[in-house]
Amino acid sequence: MTETSTRTDIVTTLRTSLTCPVHGPQDPEWETVRRGWNLYVDQQPAAIVEPDTVADVQQAVRLAASLDVPVTAQSNGHGATEAMSGTVMIRAHRLRDMHLDTRARRARVGAGVKWTHLVQALAGSGLTGTPGSTDDLTVVGYHTGGGLPWFGRSYGPAARWVRAWEVVRADGSLAEVTAQSDPDLFWALGGGGGGLGIITAVEIELLPAPPLTGGQLMWPADRAAEVLQAFAEATTTAPPELTLWLWLITFPPTEPFPPELHGRSMMNLNVTHLGDPAAAERLLAPLRAIPGLELDTVAPMPMNELSTVANEPTEPLPVLDWSHFVADLSPDFQRGLLEVNAPSPDTPMIACIRHLGAALHDDSPTAVEPIAEEYLLFGFALAATPADADRVHAHWRVLEDRLGPHLSERTHLNMLGPDPDLTRALTPATLERLRRVKAAEDPHGVFRSHRPIVA
Repeated sequence: MTETSTRTDIVTTLRTSLTCPVHGPQDPEWETVRRGWNLYVDQQPAAIVEPDTVADVQQAVRLAASLDVPVTAQSNGHGATEAMSGTVMIRAHRLRDMHLDTRARRARVGAGVKWTHLVQALAGSGLTGTPGSTDDLTVVGYHTGGGLPWFGRSYGPAARWVRAWEVVRADGSLAEVTAQSDPDLFWALGGGGGGLGIITAVEIELLPAPPLTGGQLMWPADRAAEVLQAFAEATTTAPPELTLWLWLITFPPTEPFPPELHGRSMMNLNVTHLGDPAAAERLLAPLRAIPGLELDTVAPMPMNELSTVANEPTEPLPVLDWSHFVADLSPDFQRGLLEVNAPSPDTPMIACIRHLGAALHDDSPTAVEPIAEEYLLFGFALAATPADADRVHAHWRVLEDRLGPHLSERTHLNMLGPDPDLTRALTPATLERLRRVKAAEDPHGVFRSHRPIVA
């Protein structure tokens, strides 16, 4: 039997038993539907199921298992890797049930609920979750990678605040997994990266929402050395409620960036502060004093506008990712970064330094490990052609050669991009525990993560 006929049989079987949309390689819309957010990754699933109900997910899992075809989840396209090829992919973007209990400070959301849906629903409630840089991610998917929140310095990784997971298991049964009902599986689902079941909903604890100050401070690239040094000094003494992310960027000529920034090379400082706005003003005064400040949008803002601080693109793009934790921003690190990756039209990678530390150093009752380092250096580059990719990879090699002593081998799980190497994000002890959970929960390999726990 050929691969094409096998895939046709899979799609036919799914369509015969399911009433929700099922897509296969023979469909005219397939080339569009099969792709993830990162268009650089050529994922080739065997079929895509768009469930209307949790029962659809259960039936799809049973059918795929009966055909010996692995099942994976990718609700809205993020997290694409080639490991997802040959799978029955569950696109749960239609599972958008949401229940808020503000008195109990709980939110229960379906696998298709994005952060934008949740933060808008919480507007005016005095409560918040722990979202990351973009509200285009699903709440479920974000938490399975552990979640690296804007407010991580105050509240730790997002997975710390999960209270329950609703999971379709390998036999198609539905389980409510809590720290009390199944401690090992609960631990693994929060930050283990997936591949242990299809999560159809998550319940998270909500936090009191303090006053938020946020926005951007921006200088032209010729101030790069001064801005980078000031950023290093500010983050050395910053209290947990202040989070600073520094971008070295030449703005692409595309949305969501305003036309006046298109093609300009800038140092762009993203700012959030929780608490008294006057305290934020005092903390930011030395940064605002750097000569050449061209843009200052930092001001008190409602929590449901948080995603405008980083203002990341939401439309699919062909992207290559690169990241390392960094212990400190020494003078040699600063010189090396600007020697190789100063913001310029000739620099192929947009770089960002995220200040971590504080509560992100702490232990978590999940698979998310404490981050010993103070910073995350990551970058992304557009790679529409093989020549683009070659240029970017060559640039990374030069950057790693120059910064080598300053770069940790480790990075955050959610920052691995298409890289399937979990050893860069998880310690051997954590990986071994995850494999034990996988062996107990899914001994026949019904589920496959975009970064498989077991090769």
